[in-house]
Amino acid sequence: MSDIAIVTGASGGIGRAVALAIHEKSEGGLKLCLHYNGNQKAAEAVQAEIPNSFIVKADLSNHQGRKHLLDEVLKQGAPYVLVNNAGVDKPHEPALMIQESSFDTLINTNLRGPAFLMRDFGNEMVRNGAGCIVNVSSVLARKALVGSALYRASKAALEALTLQFAAELGPRGVRVNAVAPGFIETAMTAGMDEAMKQKIVGQTALASLGAPEVVALAVCSLIENDYINGAVIPIDGGMIL
Repeated sequence: MSDIAIVTGASGGIGRAVALAIHEKSEGGLKLCLHYNGNQKAAEAVQAEIPNSFIVKADLSNHQGRKHLLDEVLKQGAPYVLVNNAGVDKPHEPALMIQESSFDTLINTNLRGPAFLMRDFGNEMVRNGAGCIVNVSSVLARKALVGSALYRASKAALEALTLQFAAELGPRGVRVNAVAPGFIETAMTAGMDEAMKQKIVGQTALASLGAPEVVALAVCSLIENDYINGAVIPIDGGMIL
């Protein structure tokens, strides 16, 4: 049975880049599980780029979807890497206009999903004596942007969970870290208002948006370096400075 690297949200820009980088860095030693929950054609396109990979459709905001993903992975081998990349950034609502339905959407996808995937895949990794989890947070976990109240809360909580899981799983052979991207050139940012995009670029020390590949490189570094545990690595071009 193969060691499996699971990338959630693998049909998107960052997810695709991460999956490709893991495949390349591991020289095919890790079998890729490419999770998606929307665009099947995009997921199949990524699968076509990575030999010996497989796709799984699942809604990770609920127990049934997470169980389906775990079951499909265990049919193929032992989970060794989990990259919690799947997430949503909408609805955008100013703090005084947040809705309970928006809370449910953002928290269920960005926090509940990764939390219980860490629990379930973490248990499998502990049983196997080794593993690595990388959560994808955001620069907005530590920076205010109007309309991002609930999104940033979900990512800040994910960073706190990253540290807690790192403390508890580290002694058992499983490392847990996170990356915190700034604004990356993906379909998500492509839909942004141009004036807002320029404002964000102006707040970034390197005066540019990042490419998905820079996030992928950081994720792979956290997978490869076996003495990093409980870290949150900013990949934001200096936006947080």
